[in-house]
Amino acid sequence: MIIGSGLLGLPGLVLEIGNPYEAVLGWILISLAVFPLIRIFATLGMKFPTSAGLARYAEAAVGPWGGYAVAYLIFGSVPGIPALTLIGAEYVQRLFSLPFDYVPFLAVLIVTAMTLFNLAGVRAVSLVNYAALAVLVLPLFVISVFNLGFFFTGLSLLPEALSGKGSVEFENLWTIAALLFWAFLGWGSFSFSLGELKSPEKNVPKVYWLSFAVVVFIYLLLAFATAGAEVSGVSLKGASGLAGLVELTPGGNLLLLLIVIVLVANASSWNFTASRLLYSAANEGIFPAFLGKLSRRSIPVTALLALYAVSLLLIAATYVFKVPISAMVLIVDQNFVFLYAFVVLSYWKLETGWKRWVFTGLSFVSLSFLVSGFSWWVVYPLLLVGMGYWRGAKKKGVSGQR
Repeated sequence: MIIGSGLLGLPGLVLEIGNPYEAVLGWILISLAVFPLIRIFATLGMKFPTSAGLARYAEAAVGPWGGYAVAYLIFGSVPGIPALTLIGAEYVQRLFSLPFDYVPFLAVLIVTAMTLFNLAGVRAVSLVNYAALAVLVLPLFVISVFNLGFFFTGLSLLPEALSGKGSVEFENLWTIAALLFWAFLGWGSFSFSLGELKSPEKNVPKVYWLSFAVVVFIYLLLAFATAGAEVSGVSLKGASGLAGLVELTPGGNLLLLLIVIVLVANASSWNFTASRLLYSAANEGIFPAFLGKLSRRSIPVTALLALYAVSLLLIAATYVFKVPISAMVLIVDQNFVFLYAFVVLSYWKLETGWKRWVFTGLSFVSLSFLVSGFSWWVVYPLLLVGMGYWRGAKKKGVSGQR
C-alpha cells in the first residue's frame, strides 16, 4: 500500500513540530524534492523488473555487498512498524473516547491483530488490504467535501509563507520536510513487486508517475485543509490530528472506524513485506538461519514472531522513555535516505547523456538536504551500511578461498 499511514498520521504530526506556514511549505518542499527520484525509480524499474528491488539497484551501484547493506538498512527500519501501530492506536483511542494512557496497550492489540492476519496466510492479508483500499476513498472524499473552507484558508497561507509574512524557521521547515519523506517510502517497497508486473517497459513508468500524482494531490489537499483548520482555531496536532476534521464531518465515528481499518491493513502490509524479506535474507546468510524457516503452509512463522517480539519491545520502550512517534518516523526516514542514495548511484552508473547529470544532480541535492539536519543520528545508518559492507566482504573472502 503506497497510501495509508502517512496520509492519516503526518498532517497532525507536522503541526506538532511547526506552525501552519511551516507545514504548508514543508509539504511543497518535499513534493519538489522527491520529483527527480520518481524519474530514477521509473528508469531502474524498467531496467531491473525483478522482485529483488532495492537490493538489485544497490548491487548494480556498488557490487554484491550493496544487497547486504540494503537488508540491514531495511531491518534497521523496524521502528516503522510500532510507529504505524501507535498512529492507529491513537485513532482507536479517539474513536472510543478512551484515556490517552491506553494508547500503548491499544498498539499492542493492533500489533497482535496484524501478526495474526499474517499468520493466517497471504489470502487473509490480501483481503484486509483490498477492504482497506475500498474504504479509503470514502473518508477522504467526505472529509474533503465537508472541509473545503479550511482548504481554501490553508491555500491562502502559501503566498504569505513565501513572501515572508508568515513566521518560518529553517530548522522547523527541515524537520517537517524530513518527517514528510515518510509519505514517499512506498516506492522503495514497491520495487520488490516489479517482478509481478506485465510489460514493465510500459507499465512501470505509468505506475510510478500515476502514484506520484495521486499521492501528491491527496496529501496537498489534506495539508492545506489541516493548516487552514489550525489557523481557524481547530487543533489538529498529534498522530490522530486528522480526527479533529473527522469529528466535524457527518458520520464521524464511522469515518474513524474506516480509518482504523486502513491503518491496521497498512501495518499488516508492512509486516507482510518485512517478514518475507527477513525470511529471504536469512536464507542468504545475512540473518540467523532459524529465521528462514517456513511452516507447512509456506508462512515464515519464525520471522513473523521475531518481528512481533521486536515490535512489542519497541512499543514498551516508547512508553517507558517517552519516545515520540515522530522520532521513530525520522529514524526510518534517514535509513531510506541512505537506501535511496544507492538507487541514485545505480542510476548514475547506468544512465547516459544529459538525463544522467540532471536527475542525478537534482536527486543528490534533495538527499543532501534531507540528511543535513540529522547530525549525529546518521551514525546509525552508517553503521548499518558498514555491517553490510563487512558481511559482503566476508562472504567474498570465504568464496575466494574455495
